[in-house]
Amino acid sequence: MNWPYQFLDLSQAEKQARRQSLDSYALYAQLSALIPIGLVWLYQTLNKSSSSRKRDYTAVPSSDSFNTRKQSNWWSNLRWWLGEDVVAFGEVLGQREQWIGGIVWAVWLLVLCVAGTGRDYMHLTKRFGIIAVSQYPMQYMLTLKSFNPVSWTLKLSHEETNRWHRVLARCTAFLLSLHTIFYYNYFIQNHILLQKLQSPVVIYGMLSFFGLNLMITTAIRPLRNRSYRVFFVTHLLIALVLPVVLWFHAASSRKYMLEALGVFLVDIGFRKRDTITVETTISAIPGTSLIKIQVPVPRQRQNHFLRVAPGAHVYVNVPPATRSAFRRKDVKAANDASEILFEFMFNPFTIAHVDQDSGALTLVARQRAGPMTAALARFASSSSSSSPSSPAEEKKALLNIEGPYGAAKHFPALSLGSEFDRVLFIAGGVGATFTIPLYRAIVAENPETKVEMVWAVRTAGEATWAVIENDASDILNDPNVHIYLTGNNGSGSSAQKGGEGAGLSSGIDSGENSPLVNLGGEAGAVAVEMDALRRTVDGRVVSGKEHHRSRPDLKKVVDEAFGHGPEERVAILVCGPAKMGRQVRRQVGRYVRQGREVWFHNEGFGF
Repeated sequence: MNWPYQFLDLSQAEKQARRQSLDSYALYAQLSALIPIGLVWLYQTLNKSSSSRKRDYTAVPSSDSFNTRKQSNWWSNLRWWLGEDVVAFGEVLGQREQWIGGIVWAVWLLVLCVAGTGRDYMHLTKRFGIIAVSQYPMQYMLTLKSFNPVSWTLKLSHEETNRWHRVLARCTAFLLSLHTIFYYNYFIQNHILLQKLQSPVVIYGMLSFFGLNLMITTAIRPLRNRSYRVFFVTHLLIALVLPVVLWFHAASSRKYMLEALGVFLVDIGFRKRDTITVETTISAIPGTSLIKIQVPVPRQRQNHFLRVAPGAHVYVNVPPATRSAFRRKDVKAANDASEILFEFMFNPFTIAHVDQDSGALTLVARQRAGPMTAALARFASSSSSSSPSSPAEEKKALLNIEGPYGAAKHFPALSLGSEFDRVLFIAGGVGATFTIPLYRAIVAENPETKVEMVWAVRTAGEATWAVIENDASDILNDPNVHIYLTGNNGSGSSAQKGGEGAGLSSGIDSGENSPLVNLGGEAGAVAVEMDALRRTVDGRVVSGKEHHRSRPDLKKVVDEAFGHGPEERVAILVCGPAKMGRQVRRQVGRYVRQGREVWFHNEGFGF
């Protein structure tokens, strides 16, 4: 097939018609991005209404209703299949729905790029560019935290909307790459490459293309894992500069760049409004790599936080007034690169507890390789006792607290028994800062709800933060909360090894008959740790409940949740390492394929 496009000499009227066509198709591309969102919103609205009518009719589930659901379960199976990971060479490359949705959207944008271009090579070349930039306002909107109409409309978490941001970013990068290639081919074919390389318009285009590729490169999972801070800083700076550069590159892109930059700046304004600067109390939890931050919320902002849904999170930043206390001892100059780094240190921390009387927040974080948690740990331990069993010394410092954020309030599992018959929480390490508030909220609202939680921690000390003073409902002594010690021999040293929740696996569970009952040797360390789990740091007994000296058998845990009758509707929420989430999802998938009504959410952490 012959290449249909040619370099045409157009009249002024024909160029004007081409410009009108370019603007029209760019508008079609931008508006069409709203159609999938509207369809998903319509489906969720109709599905919620249908589910409500169905519950009104069948107040008590029966085997007949289960068989009916099983026969019409093809949509649930399809959704579950679409949510499966795509794995290549041991790397997770996203979910199937991202790949299918991304390919469909890329094909649609390509159709808009080609339609109505005739034989005009430059029309095709320009169309690739204008269609790509028409997607930028939506691409920016999908990353917003405080002001995100997409997340609000579809009741999605930030991570869920961010997945589609990455899909859209790849589609636009593909179109802009074709736009660049086609233009350079035109320059080469007409022997004007050197001349055009000196043109300001082309220089701005080259800078935009370089910045775009830098963003994509630093977002690649292995590089992002290696240095998340580089990824974050690169994205933030280029996201601010790119609309300005494209403004000077092409006049036709200016309205889209104004929209994108406007959305970005409005979100920054909302985030500044939701930020408070308060003197917090920071302490290290003895014998662990955990840090506890207690935030006294000002009285004028307490209603804002007291109404926060369980499972919400805040962003923590170190203000300039406090940075000297968090700086490494070997860094003296205030203008050092580490000082600049503080400007980009906004780390998310789940709100582990909200004191309804004082309005104070409790945050718990694990020290990682990143600069924020390292700075917090360094500050907390700078003058603490060297004894790991001694009470932690509480130190005070000003911190910026931004938020709260989170979509957990939209979870159907939080309908307190009206949506599901049984709720199971599975947490790994500090993932319990997300699940425990949800667990407490359900139990407090409806004590009759059939809800259980499995919590795997490395050492007993890592569970002590969950004890709340003067709390009648002790989480560590709750018969429906099952705690597993997964560290090597239960020793505190394991807290420094591996990733969060390292060592978790299914099928490795010694259960109640664990051989680690001998109090001699290494097993004795486990017994000491188990005894520590029953006491707070001041010696008060907080738990007489026997917990597990083993790793949780995730297959067995899931089987028990589904073993109470096929008519039960089960909600499962996981928060922990990616490996834990994948293992639980694999086990739950067996019941989805059997026709069980399941709601599953994986609030995984890590990258």
